[in-house]
Amino acid sequence: MHKIIKACNFYVSEWHLFAALLPYVREELKNKNKIVVISQDKLEIGMKSLVKRLNLHFDNEKGIDEVKWFNEEFVMEIKEEENPVSIVIQGTMEFIKEINTYLLNKIGSKYPELRIINCYEVYNSNTMLYNILDEHDFVFNTAGMNSKSEVFPGYIEPAKILNS
Repeated sequence: MHKIIKACNFYVSEWHLFAALLPYVREELKNKNKIVVISQDKLEIGMKSLVKRLNLHFDNEKGIDEVKWFNEEFVMEIKEEENPVSIVIQGTMEFIKEINTYLLNKIGSKYPELRIINCYEVYNSNTMLYNILDEHDFVFNTAGMNSKSEVFPGYIEPAKILNS
């Protein structure tokens, strides 16, 4: 059985995004789960710089270097995995939508559990916030995976509105 979990993240700066991602990345690598980051803004340099500045240690052998980093032009090697795989996507709304379509159509069935974390810059997505929330299962932030209504108290799932 293949399980796909989609979460959204809203960040105000790259450093804010790194603060949310680093604890998650460390824990996933510790558990021997695969992490892939696909970004338009080439987050690899900033994330590795922050890890070095903070002198962070990872429980896995290669540390942050075990993360697979891709930019806009990428080819993912697709191989079946036994452990969950997390794919972090950062970029414009159009970029995120395009990558999600690709992942769901081409890669999703290769993994027993695929976690897609779509990272949106607040200033570029504010007017579309509820539409973005409707397309995701969870909100990912510095506290990890959270229910949408927990992070956005005024948010009501569309299914609940239809059933009322």
